[in-house]
Amino acid sequence: MTWVQLLAVASSVAFLVLAVIASAGQVDALDQDLRQVFRPDDVWGPWQLVFGNVVDGAAPRVSLAVLAVSGALAAVLRTSWRPLVYVAALALTGALVTQVAKALIGRADPHGDVGTLSGSFPSGHMVILLVCLGGVLLVWRQHPPVWAWALVALAGLTMGFSLLLLSMHWFTDVAGGALLAVPLLVVAASPRFVGPVHRTGRTTPASVGSPT
Repeated sequence: MTWVQLLAVASSVAFLVLAVIASAGQVDALDQDLRQVFRPDDVWGPWQLVFGNVVDGAAPRVSLAVLAVSGALAAVLRTSWRPLVYVAALALTGALVTQVAKALIGRADPHGDVGTLSGSFPSGHMVILLVCLGGVLLVWRQHPPVWAWALVALAGLTMGFSLLLLSMHWFTDVAGGALLAVPLLVVAASPRFVGPVHRTGRTTPASVGSPT
């Protein structure tokens, strides 16, 4: 196993463990304490106004739109349908896995709300943002540099911090979203899936006849 594959396995195991203990209520006390740290007494103040723009500006619908545009542009430039199929499969898989996990756990958010066939764990904002930003990198570079992945991680940290300031999710919801995104991106970055994305649809005409 490579270190990237080990990271994916470790992240998957950590996600499953966290999902079990979160659904059993074993982290409720920790989450309550951290909620009081990030948004004391649920008061709405200037920090919430500022970081609310982050949550809205990088909401799942926005992240998915950016991924779709990137895939479409890559498809046009390479005259190949593969980038479009790649981003569509990545978006669908990320959204489906997240929604299934939410429905199975059915955890209430910090304000006591639980959606129909949904829940607060894991944070969909975190999963979709990280998967979409990672997908954009992989569409344009088969092997993105480390600094580019660092920017994706920074965007995820900013989103997680914003969600906690707004009390939209528990701390463990945010952590669970990040853990779930890692194996999805590792699979998406495997040569089997991302390799064909970087092939162009142009073919070189074969030479007719033989030299004399």
